[in-house]
Amino acid sequence: MATKEKSEVEVSDHEEASYDDYEDTSMEKRVIRKFDVYLLRNAIVAGFSGKYLQSSALEFNLAVSAHLFGFVLFEIPSSLLSKVLGFHVWIPIIMVCWSITSMCQASVTTSLQLGIVRFLLGVAEAGFSPAVIDYICLFYARKELTMRYGIFIALCTIAGAFTGLLAYGIVQIKGATLKSFQLIFLIEGIPTIILALVVAVFFTKGPGNARFLTPKERLYTIERLRPEGGVDEEDRSFMKSQAKSAFLDPRVYVYVLATTLGSIPFNALNYFLPTLVGQLGFSPVDTQLMSVPPYVIATVVMIIFSWLADKYQVRALPIMIADIIAIIGCAGMIGTSANDQNLHNIRYFFTTLIACGVYTQQTIVYSWLTCNIIGQYKRNIAIATALTIGNVGGVIGILLFQQTMAPAFSNGMIVALSTMVAQFVLAFWMKFHLEYVNKKRDLAILSNNKIQLTESELKDTKFIKEKAARLVEHEPKFDDILCDSHPNWRYIV
Repeated sequence: MATKEKSEVEVSDHEEASYDDYEDTSMEKRVIRKFDVYLLRNAIVAGFSGKYLQSSALEFNLAVSAHLFGFVLFEIPSSLLSKVLGFHVWIPIIMVCWSITSMCQASVTTSLQLGIVRFLLGVAEAGFSPAVIDYICLFYARKELTMRYGIFIALCTIAGAFTGLLAYGIVQIKGATLKSFQLIFLIEGIPTIILALVVAVFFTKGPGNARFLTPKERLYTIERLRPEGGVDEEDRSFMKSQAKSAFLDPRVYVYVLATTLGSIPFNALNYFLPTLVGQLGFSPVDTQLMSVPPYVIATVVMIIFSWLADKYQVRALPIMIADIIAIIGCAGMIGTSANDQNLHNIRYFFTTLIACGVYTQQTIVYSWLTCNIIGQYKRNIAIATALTIGNVGGVIGILLFQQTMAPAFSNGMIVALSTMVAQFVLAFWMKFHLEYVNKKRDLAILSNNKIQLTESELKDTKFIKEKAARLVEHEPKFDDILCDSHPNWRYIV
């Protein structure tokens, strides 16, 4: 019987939850639907270029990437501050500060001014992604995380598509006092401030305080996630030990490296997809419009892969497939001439393939990291560390696509190809490493329970997994290493 002693959440006598409630699939579906509704629903081509700022291509790219230095310096402190103040307080503050700083970009006239504003933009935004990712972890089980991360990043990707449509409309405005890119910065900043107010109203400290859940649903959510190693969001007694573990766990650095490798083409594409499309013979106005399809197609592919990753509880395999898609796209861009107009259509196709692979791999890598790290504070620090170092890769990615390298951007494509190959190898190695370690753990469980296996049974990894899982069926799953398609630890690889 789950009683009030198990949680700080109070329920009325007629709503007190029983153990059977925690295995109630209808209750699970109901709270997940609520989480989806309340948690997830809730300008170079336009003339903003080094030419306008009277700077070199390198100076302009350095200024544009200055926000990443703000990320690197403030990602971890900002992430930890979200745990102290609460996500419901810190995330809206970040959004308002980011929006105001972003609108200030409309007033810059030199690369130095742009660099300063962009750095402050990074400071304002630092901690946002790890805070949102960690906030999602408070409500969803690991088997549901990849799809939700996919939705979160899909919203960002769709925003990129709508930004292109918005820019397409704005650049056609004639007779305006301000330039097109200035209007883009000013207009795009306003909705973020409005959305910050919505977030402030609907976000909570965690499931135990969620106003959109009934008392019974709050208790159910906490108990549902407890076997996965979840801790009450107010419990800070684990902070020091989990922080130490985050920096000493070698597997954390493997995930950080995988994230960094993926962040190089991911960040480059985020900023320079319209630039790549613009090299295919489109006018500046049409470029904004033609940048939309790759975003949309990449979003659809990413959602499909995320859904499959959760459905079959695998991570490494979809990452490797996404890497292959990106590798084909990069190789195609390298192997075709950017100056041959007859090849523009096929290069547009390859650009779309790159977007599909790059956005998909980064989504699942985030899920892979968070699904394998137990403990809120350890996970929070690990995510922030991955994003911090990953932003260093973002600087590299942005600097590889300078206007002086147009139209082929060969160096950038070669580096992007290399990072995807390296990430593929890393995911391949990590998959078999985790399978090996998990099999050792399963054999240890069987040994501790005095169970001997025959020679043929020792070769049957699936049999060993299932037999070990039944023996620890009701034990909390606090393992730092989880298992691919395992009935009990099936939230990884």
